[in-house]
Amino acid sequence: MKTHRFLKGPGVLALLLMTAFSFTSCDGDDYWWGGPPDGWDTFNDTRLGGYWALVQYNSVPVDDDDANYLYFDGRGRGLYFYLSNGREMTEQTVYYSQDSNTGTSDYQINIQYQYSNPVTMNYWFTHNGNTLWMQWRTGNGSVQTYVYDRTSNAPW
Repeated sequence: MKTHRFLKGPGVLALLLMTAFSFTSCDGDDYWWGGPPDGWDTFNDTRLGGYWALVQYNSVPVDDDDANYLYFDGRGRGLYFYLSNGREMTEQTVYYSQDSNTGTSDYQINIQYQYSNPVTMNYWFTHNGNTLWMQWRTGNGSVQTYVYDRTSNAPW
């Protein structure tokens, strides 16, 4: 039986490399994430790690049909769980923290959502680290405040 020349030496290596790359997954690729700007003093705040349930928005309790949840892995990746027309949705997120000198808090978080624009918010903790406050100012100057409580998981 005659052996094809391609299956010897460099041809075998090229075939193995093509096969290996064809089995890699794009699910973990953050093609939509550009990362923090160069030169920013950023860090991953491990205190954020875990699941958080939105319980209050601008001092108003949140109803079940307005529920949303955040998950931070403590290393810059996470998930955003929310309802859209009654459907349970999940988006990937990436985030980083940075020191803040806004006077509102000592820290800011920048969250990039997979399907929407990034947002930078001041954040701080109360209740022994089990309540997360996030606050940002909109383009028209109004202040938006979100209050999340630590929870064991997201319901979907």
